[in-house]
Amino acid sequence: MTKLMQLSLIGGLLLLLLVVAMMGGLIESDRWKITQVNVAASFERITAEQLRRVIAKTPERSFFRLEASQIKDHIENMSWVESAHVVKHWPDTLQIKVKEHVAVAVWNDEALLSRAGEIFFVDQGELGSELPRLYGEDEQAKDIWEDFVSYNQLLKPVGYEIAKAQVNERGAWQLVLRNGLELVLGTDQHEARIVRLAETWDALLAGSEKLPEKVDLRYSNGYVVVLRTQLATEEQAVMDGEMG
Repeated sequence: MTKLMQLSLIGGLLLLLLVVAMMGGLIESDRWKITQVNVAASFERITAEQLRRVIAKTPERSFFRLEASQIKDHIENMSWVESAHVVKHWPDTLQIKVKEHVAVAVWNDEALLSRAGEIFFVDQGELGSELPRLYGEDEQAKDIWEDFVSYNQLLKPVGYEIAKAQVNERGAWQLVLRNGLELVLGTDQHEARIVRLAETWDALLAGSEKLPEKVDLRYSNGYVVVLRTQLATEEQAVMDGEMG
């Protein structure tokens, strides 16, 4: 190596050390701090104050040292948050976008189900009595929700939405409508069986003075109906009268 090459190499190393030293000083400088936080969120289930406290869990405010991914993780750990997007914008701004869960059902009496079929946990008092109740294996949650929506649509001629759906480990479905009617669907041909009931519903009501209490649809050419007993009908009438 020639003397000129040696001098060039030494000069390059010195320049590199100088740049590193300068950058180190800049990064450590208090001048480059995050001073603005812009948040886009619906604030339906979370509040601005809750979000502020979560962001404060990351005390670092240097633009260079602050890790956006750490704040993202903290926000996504909030029970009602589906996802968060966090980016830094030079020179002093943190941009945060939060998407909240929209609950569509109570799952196994202990969690909620989102529109995307995702299970998420909240305080028991937030489960919501007005939501339908679904029961099944966690890994089947998304499929169960999609089928639930489809079955509700098919049951429109009956006039009542599904209040509860239970799916056992064999894939057998059992529904309870909002009027208390129980439907046993079995393990297969669910849609065909619901359609059969919907198409004959008016004829079923016209052919009996009593309301159906349970319909077993696990038959190839028809179904079995259990009618409400006279006692149950009388008790219901008394209860309705007491409630005014």
